[in-house]
Amino acid sequence: MEKLIPFIMCIIFIVIAFFLWKAAMKISSFAARRKILSYSRASEEATSVLLISYFGELSVLTNTFLPIKTTRGTVYTDVDNIVILPTCIAVVEVKSMNGQIFTGNAHKWHQSVRLKNGERKEIDFENPIIKNERHIVTLTQIFERENIPTPPIYNIVMFSSDKIVFSQDQPEAYTRSAAIEKMRALSKRGKKFTFKEKRAIIRAIKKYSTSAANARAHNAKISKMAAKAEK
Repeated sequence: MEKLIPFIMCIIFIVIAFFLWKAAMKISSFAARRKILSYSRASEEATSVLLISYFGELSVLTNTFLPIKTTRGTVYTDVDNIVILPTCIAVVEVKSMNGQIFTGNAHKWHQSVRLKNGERKEIDFENPIIKNERHIVTLTQIFERENIPTPPIYNIVMFSSDKIVFSQDQPEAYTRSAAIEKMRALSKRGKKFTFKEKRAIIRAIKKYSTSAANARAHNAKISKMAAKAEK
């Protein structure tokens, strides 16, 4: 029995260390959430950290450059966040904006916000829902090439501020906190991925992704070729 005491003590130490590590991770995640949520307008990077704090580092792929076919040829598009939830995938397009957002089905949306100096800022920008739909098509094509059954994929446009007012409701557009709640709800809906299925999904996405530098160089090359062809 005396010979087993060191072994038992070692096991107890490992178990205690594991639970302390888990507790530290939870505290760290909670602290990160509180810090980010205290901002009136979080950056895209901070929003990615927020997603990781909720859904785990291994489940959130940030700034993923994937190939997409266009009329000019195949170029790389930057997908802000791909969140592998327990039952589905959320493709998250992040917009670091506040104020009033005039939405709709048009290709352009409009931002109107009053600045601290009293001036009003007016900006037109690409409809992020349409942009994100292209990202979803790209993911679907990747899964088809890799013979992976396409899982449910959701279009989430996440405005990094909760101080956003939409001119009309859009089912894919959310404030920061509403987007988190939506993804948490989706996590509980449907059949859960097996470990093997989740690993295959992540590997397939990483297989077709490239670095930001390579993506920029490739896209610049395609643009030059397209410009020459137009002359």
